Amino acid sequence: MRFAIAPGSWGVATVTAHAQKATTKEQLIGSWRVVMLKASSGDKVSFPLGDRPAGYVSITPDRIWLLFVDSTRKAPAAATLTDTEAILMMKSHVAWTGKYATADQTPDGLKISCHVDAASSEAIGGNDRVYFMRVEGDRLTMKSPGVIVPMTGTTSVVEIVLTKAE
Repeated sequence: MRFAIAPGSWGVATVTAHAQKATTKEQLIGSWRVVMLKASSGDKVSFPLGDRPAGYVSITPDRIWLLFVDSTRKAPAAATLTDTEAILMMKSHVAWTGKYATADQTPDGLKISCHVDAASSEAIGGNDRVYFMRVEGDRLTMKSPGVIVPMTGTTSVVEIVLTKAE
């Protein structure tokens, strides 16, 4: 028995291989645990919630919920926060939610645009946030082209690495 390779079949294989790496909206749906949150502004790199942030991103077919905290922050002395404790709590977390829409697949991942309708900081409430999302196995990478980082107030490229939550 002989096999022949049709002309141009390598091109089809290349397109198929690329398509398999594309992230779909369905792959995003679920709960994801944060592993790393990095902000870059020019050549300055920071980790606004420390080396080991804690928190989750939950994605439904039309909404994203995000809550991240600095895992090293100290508990308040009592249920009623002092002014100093309230400032420290505000600067050691970020939380927001909003409806999102997917756009085109790009080399950086699936482009999504989210309109933030509730947030822990009014600096980001009411704004749109754009992320490029890529799923590889049980890992989700979210990368922004530039968003306001509530802890610093600067516009930065933010990269978030998450793993599928159990």
